[in-house]
Amino acid sequence: MKNNIDTEYQALCIISEMIKKFGLLHVLNISEHDRITLQTVREDLEKIIQANGYRMNYDKNIKNTIIKL
Repeated sequence: MKNNIDTEYQALCIISEMIKKFGLLHVLNISEHDRITLQTVREDLEKIIQANGYRMNYDKNIKNTIIKL
């Protein structure tokens, strides 16, 4: 029986790396409109990870960028 989780683990890891890169933008000069758009995109990417049964890992002491729920 096929699992409902369709997105490959490797793709989820790449998405999580992208999300972490969004954190670096706060030190750069971006417009308010772009900041809001970026926040929306970040939230949507996090939803993809969560929908596949994982959560983001922001702990630098843990190698994996996502953790199974």
